[in-house]
Amino acid sequence: MNAGKTEGVERGRLRVQGFDDPEMEYQLLRGISAANYGGAALGELLAAAERTRGLAAAQPEAERDTAQCWASAHSVLGQQVEALGRAALQKGHQISARDHLFRASMYYRAAEFYCDPYTEPHRRWGLASRETFILGAGLLDTPPQVVAIPYEGAGIPAYFFQPDRHASGARKTVIVNTGFDGSGEELYFVTGRAALERGYNVLLIDGPGQTGMTRLHPELKFRPDWEVPMKAVIDWLAGIPTVDMSRLGLYGISLGGYFTTRAACFEPRIRALAVNSPIVDLKAYELGFFPPEVVNDPPELRLEWMADVPRSEMPDKLRALLKIAFFRFGIESLRDWVTLLDSFRTDEHLGRIRVPCLSMVGEAEGGEPLAQARTFRERVAGPVTERIFRYEEGADAHCQAGNLPLSMAVLFDWMDEVFA
Repeated sequence: MNAGKTEGVERGRLRVQGFDDPEMEYQLLRGISAANYGGAALGELLAAAERTRGLAAAQPEAERDTAQCWASAHSVLGQQVEALGRAALQKGHQISARDHLFRASMYYRAAEFYCDPYTEPHRRWGLASRETFILGAGLLDTPPQVVAIPYEGAGIPAYFFQPDRHASGARKTVIVNTGFDGSGEELYFVTGRAALERGYNVLLIDGPGQTGMTRLHPELKFRPDWEVPMKAVIDWLAGIPTVDMSRLGLYGISLGGYFTTRAACFEPRIRALAVNSPIVDLKAYELGFFPPEVVNDPPELRLEWMADVPRSEMPDKLRALLKIAFFRFGIESLRDWVTLLDSFRTDEHLGRIRVPCLSMVGEAEGGEPLAQARTFRERVAGPVTERIFRYEEGADAHCQAGNLPLSMAVLFDWMDEVFA
């Protein structure tokens, strides 16, 4: 190069840019949060977001399907990163392979999220998420047990992690229960690894109707009496010599805030309960996502009619929300779902909970979650610690997706003190 001449210098082409749609923006934030514990790379997520926007922009506006574009962009990313992982494994680079496979698992989960639950790609990308996670987890210094906990002729899919499988003695243990659309694989990145770093045994579960369960047993749906599957889970844990049943914690994330609260009302072996956030009336919570006219006077809308309803009468976002709700609850009409939700409440049973509890909620999650957290605090019989996460902390979003390290510090510092 001649002195005094230059070809120019730039920082890069990738830009930090999200989405105008609040739900898609949150899903991007959700993916970024997993990066704190090895479940994503920011650059890969931003590149997938750019590809999503590009695919959507190329479609005619009247036919634009941004959700399908998201699923396409993230499934392609998952396949690319999985290929990196398998190539690294073939060459004996186990740490690189593990890291690639873990990220691929979460990109497949992101693709699964925006797929129609009644279609083959939804299950395909979900099973790919499970497969790549299991392959990557097998490369950890202490790989987990991949478990099917006996339950009603099927098996509750679970991952049981121990800080050191070969150490003797019983340890404090936490069961982590996902919510409406999370998965056991995602739980490793949003809770499991943080728990392991603090010396906990960790059991990550997908109960009936939840993502990991419906991939394998789509006939099993959400049920209000969550103490039934939780009993099966705790029965299984009780047979593990390294589990200290006197220090057994339960943590529920998102809709898991309902499931774990309900289970704790009837399962005396739980010694500490943390909920993020507390849900004591699922109907009031779920209907908060819908327009008032749908809540106050649900139309007679059936699953088989949805494809024929024009976008002008049912926006894509509402159609997708209804479809996944019908799928997970096992119903086929809007009125049936609204009626079924009446059974998913536990506010009248809260006085049965006498163990220490932690209530976690973001200040920007809306009035209903904050109101239900207040009901939880007032009616639980045991001592309740409440933590409301603020915008200034970057943690006001649902499940503190913007500041997962802070969320985990609050959770496990509290649990450590309970079990001290």
